[in-house]
Amino acid sequence: MTSSFLIAAPGLLAESSGSRLLTHGDFTVEVMDPSAPDRYNSGVRFTQAAAIIGASRGGKGFLYYESKHNPLTDVAGLFSEFDLTLSPPGFDEAQLGEGFVKIGVGVLKKGAENYQFYPQHKIIRLAPTEATWGADTARFHQVCAPYNGYGYDLVATVTVGEGTIVVDWRLENTGTKPFETQQYAHNCFRFDQLPVGPGYEVRFPYDFQARGLKSEQRQVGRTIEFTEKIPTAVNIDVDYPPTYAGPNTIEVVHLASGLFVSCLTSVQSLRTAVHGAAIYVCPEQFINVHLGPGEHASWQRRYEFGTRR
Repeated sequence: MTSSFLIAAPGLLAESSGSRLLTHGDFTVEVMDPSAPDRYNSGVRFTQAAAIIGASRGGKGFLYYESKHNPLTDVAGLFSEFDLTLSPPGFDEAQLGEGFVKIGVGVLKKGAENYQFYPQHKIIRLAPTEATWGADTARFHQVCAPYNGYGYDLVATVTVGEGTIVVDWRLENTGTKPFETQQYAHNCFRFDQLPVGPGYEVRFPYDFQARGLKSEQRQVGRTIEFTEKIPTAVNIDVDYPPTYAGPNTIEVVHLASGLFVSCLTSVQSLRTAVHGAAIYVCPEQFINVHLGPGEHASWQRRYEFGTRR
């Protein structure tokens, strides 16, 4: 069964012709179509696989997007990236002008001695992404043929339930060299178009000491509270406790509206970065993957969206 192209309530989703909708009851999720020339993001930082733009439930929106945006660099919703700061496979050994493998994207050209995630690196060879669409699910399969001994097979499956989004990831090393990679989801939350400020909270299930707080945020126990609107971006770091054995869950809430989202990652995190601005708050759970030739790893990111009264 093929999912519908986007026909959405104004203001709740981005309403892009380069997206498709997955639905379950009153829950509607907008997912970028990697084959669409007018897709939301066509740059080489984020993977085209499982790029979720919007989520709407009960007439309320939960994710940040901008209808007018830079289609090469701007982010939305739940976009994922491999190797934000860690050098991608093959980067350090490549000479300037040679290629390296950006997992989730393909083979890019090295243009500087030190890796930077933000520039739009020149493309040597993009890894094609095949998408299979259903009414409430979408499967993305991306294969990067080995380059300089590095290659991968990536599968991401999005499943929409009753107020839930589950993204299952599977990564296989198809090259002849081992590699290490780090993955996170750039979770861009904004509840009902309300700017980030008083009433927004990010809650953790363990004790921590936040680094990078500004005057507009404070830590109270296991919670980061936003006490004022954010004039500029803030980047807060929270270490993952090595002795913590509970579920790797983060919750973002808006007290006045009761809107919330819970984020559960199936494996332990390296750390959590909380990136915030007036337009969104992004708790990002980083994970680490080591794979030898022929090895594979699987993990899951699960989101629950709703309202508490």
